[in-house]
Amino acid sequence: MFRLEKILSLRRREEESIREELNKVRLRIREVEEELDKTMKSRTDVENQLRTSQNGAQLGFLLYLLKMHDDYITLLKNKLTTLRKEEELIFKRYMEKRTERKSFEKLKERYLEYERSETDRKERSVIDEIALQKHFRNMGNE
Repeated sequence: MFRLEKILSLRRREEESIREELNKVRLRIREVEEELDKTMKSRTDVENQLRTSQNGAQLGFLLYLLKMHDDYITLLKNKLTTLRKEEELIFKRYMEKRTERKSFEKLKERYLEYERSETDRKERSVIDEIALQKHFRNMGNE
């Protein structure tokens, strides 16, 4: 039995947990990017309306909407920057945990290989002993 199996299992769970956290952040990034795209398209629509508008009250309202879109776009870009930094940090943690898990898996593989070779060596030793005993019995019967 591999003595470090519990630690290996813990490393796997930690890696999976961090991977899920990373996926959640990436999902939030995609959502913010989609919201940013929608807002930019909406802003373009407002700009087009602004070019064709001739009413003074409507112009003022469209300029106000344009300012609101710009503020919201700035907010979304800041949020995106923050989320990407968070993604980078989580990804580094994920890679560290992955490396740790792989190290423990290699240790386990080496341990299992050693156990197989020891079992094989013991079996060969027993077979050799039986062969020697049979040989000496056959020599004694001759």
